[in-house]
Amino acid sequence: MLRIEFQIELAGISSHLFDIDEPVVSVEIDNALPVSGDKVFLFLSVQFDSEITVGRLSDELSNIEVVDVTQAELNHHIYYFGVMAHLSDASVLSLLTETQAIPHRIVGKNAHLEVMASVRDWNHLKEVADAIETEHGSLELLGTTQTENIGFPLGGNKIKQSMTGKLSEEQLEVLETAYQMGYFKVPQEVTAEEIASELDISRSTLSARLRRVEHNFCALLFGPQE
Repeated sequence: MLRIEFQIELAGISSHLFDIDEPVVSVEIDNALPVSGDKVFLFLSVQFDSEITVGRLSDELSNIEVVDVTQAELNHHIYYFGVMAHLSDASVLSLLTETQAIPHRIVGKNAHLEVMASVRDWNHLKEVADAIETEHGSLELLGTTQTENIGFPLGGNKIKQSMTGKLSEEQLEVLETAYQMGYFKVPQEVTAEEIASELDISRSTLSARLRRVEHNFCALLFGPQE
């Protein structure tokens, strides 16, 4: 298997959202469900550069069939959308599945769609790239990695999806830094004091943030279901 990353010019639903007056930072397709005809139901995570009201957002999106909008609990710049769209608004996703590639991540930002997917081999990669270039023009390949692990398909990582927006930026920074530095490995590759020093925070602040992260994960796994 090959894990591939590539980017194309902004297109589809992401392009529509970046066209509104409210400044959008990123648009990520979390999942998609086919609907009869040429329609698809898209689940999106949209990050703005500031907090906005849902009513004001609805006025801005009058040309998009928005079924539901929910603001994230902690990061109030992130909104979760349920959108009824045409298949053309999810063209990259459709092309990936039609060519039997496995989509992992589709994010619109910085005037591009950034895509991560898995393909069988180099011949399959050429087939996928040709299909996308035919529809969208040039494709820039950002990287390829040989892998034996297919990984989660788009929308398949339920814990990651459920935790999106439920951790503060400080908690996410602590969690990612601790993971990258090897804090969670057995045996540990780094001490808590080293992580605190890297983040320029106190040992007690690091401990408090990690405990809040652990609490949120446990609440997700063992707490009452919404």
